[in-house]
Amino acid sequence: MTSKPFGLATALCALLALAGPSQAESLADAMAKAYANHPGLAAQRAALRGLDEAEFQARAQAWGTVNLQADYGWQNTDTRRSLAAPRSRDDTDPFDLGLQGSIPIYSGGQIENSSEAALQAVRSGRSSLTSAEQNVLLAAVTAFEDVRRDIALVGVARSNVRVIGEQLKAAQDRFEVGEVTRTDVAQAESRLAASRSTLAAIVGQLARSRQAYLAAVGEAADELDTPPPLPPLPESEQAAIALAEAQHPDLIAARFNAREAESQVKVAIGRRLPQVSINGSAGYSDSSVFIDEVQSATDSNAVSVGVTASMPLWTGGRNASAVRQAQANLARAMALIQDTGRTVRQTVSNSWSGLDVARASITAARQQIRAAQIAFDGVREEATLGARTTLNVLDAEQELASARADLISAQRDEYVAGYNLLASVGALTVSHLGLDVTPYDPDEYRTDVVAENPYDYPRGEETQWSKPYRP
Repeated sequence: MTSKPFGLATALCALLALAGPSQAESLADAMAKAYANHPGLAAQRAALRGLDEAEFQARAQAWGTVNLQADYGWQNTDTRRSLAAPRSRDDTDPFDLGLQGSIPIYSGGQIENSSEAALQAVRSGRSSLTSAEQNVLLAAVTAFEDVRRDIALVGVARSNVRVIGEQLKAAQDRFEVGEVTRTDVAQAESRLAASRSTLAAIVGQLARSRQAYLAAVGEAADELDTPPPLPPLPESEQAAIALAEAQHPDLIAARFNAREAESQVKVAIGRRLPQVSINGSAGYSDSSVFIDEVQSATDSNAVSVGVTASMPLWTGGRNASAVRQAQANLARAMALIQDTGRTVRQTVSNSWSGLDVARASITAARQQIRAAQIAFDGVREEATLGARTTLNVLDAEQELASARADLISAQRDEYVAGYNLLASVGALTVSHLGLDVTPYDPDEYRTDVVAENPYDYPRGEETQWSKPYRP
């Protein structure tokens, strides 16, 4: 008789067990969604495509220009030289059509160095995109762990309210039989009010963490799964610093910025040098003249080719100032390499220290929980025998609740510090983490749009160039 209900219960439990994990959001899923759909990354990717176009425009200067020009007009002239002379009426409608072209032969290195500067800007932009991707992934990890921490803290706070409520009831019962004074009851009431205030504050903190999760991931945080162990981390602080100096995207971007600034100095110097270009034109002219209703038509074709050379002799010091300005920008870029390097090394050291502190805090919190649990159980038992006061029990319970909260926060800090360390060495990337999402490939735009159709541009819905980077 009991086998059927037991079987149904077993099946229901199995079904719930299977349904639970599928409904929970994993950390990998949250990071993949943030990477695929974050508007900040979409803006950064669009900015990089703009740099690709700037490089194309810089290189296109070497290909010269060709312009089509057409002119058409009409003129009527009605003249009389004297009162006795007849009127003379002239009508003309000239039409001119021509092509004009120019190809630079020598630009003082401006075209070559402008193209090189644009290329270095593209490379810097790619590194900046990698840095932005790291920030988005780190924000997703932080928001994920903050929500999990606050959910656990709300549980601890509610348990604290429940336990203190039980202590208040026990104090009231003992007060009624004369075992404790009104002071003990008031102390319990005060602690209960304080615990409810703490619970309200933590609930508010959880609401803010959920909003941060929504901003970081793009979806609301419902049920979050337990995250996996931390990815492999550098073995030592020095190893982490060496890795960061070699591959941190901010430092790489700073180096490319210095190369761009160096090329811009050469561009500014090139403006002081001679400019030589080949110029050509081809034109057709047609003119019909009516003089006293007698038509006279003429047409002509003309072709010309020539070489134009120019050299600036006097610009009021503008060109020299432009060179000095470019040199100052180069000095700034070189200094920023050093400054960025210091910041990167400091960030690595801080992340390493944060990881050590969090791990030490976890160990201490676990020891504190064990000791606080023993103390709480003992004080509560002694209070029933009259050897301890209600305040002693409340203090012991508060120490236990604080230790549990400290452990929850330390575990969150360890996990976030580990991912902070990965970001500080430039390893918080989709490929390194093995996320189930298609990485954004900046070469696709250069191949699919710029290289395949360089003389046209997207229209309508095609202006929003994007690929479906979805998990």
